[in-house]
Amino acid sequence: MANTQQKSDLPFGSEFSPSQVELPRLLELADEHEGDQSALQDAIQAEFFSTHGGGNAKNQRTLAMNCRLGMRAYGVIDESATLTDFGRDLYDMRAEAALYDKLAAHILLNLRGMALVRCIQEMTIAGERVTLDSLRHALEERGTHFPKGGKHPSMMRLWLAKAGVFIG
Repeated sequence: MANTQQKSDLPFGSEFSPSQVELPRLLELADEHEGDQSALQDAIQAEFFSTHGGGNAKNQRTLAMNCRLGMRAYGVIDESATLTDFGRDLYDMRAEAALYDKLAAHILLNLRGMALVRCIQEMTIAGERVTLDSLRHALEERGTHFPKGGKHPSMMRLWLAKAGVFIG
């Protein structure tokens, strides 16, 4: 049995999700507030989470922080909230349809996204119901760990679906 304290093999992506943020605008905020974590987080909160968390500013701040941490885990920004080379590439193509293809390629090639895709394919072919819990177990059987209760594969799947890797 895997140690539940083990670091995740999949990137943390809570609130860094196409269902929560608009990537082109998020990249603009990262560029505008480059190098200032607090300012970036405040801008993310104001832009995307000001009506979330039951109106509780602390909850909204946590959502914005999770988004910023997700951007970092996906390699878009570094620990000082500066766009990485990859993040700068995304920023430069933020108005292009290929933006999501670029992110998906990064996920598939650098963030163990292919392991997720293969696992979901194998589960589907086997007639297994794919839920967050069943997926966690199936990924773990294949050597890919993420924390119990973590939404890591769900966020990854949403970005891949945005690029057409998954349908529906």
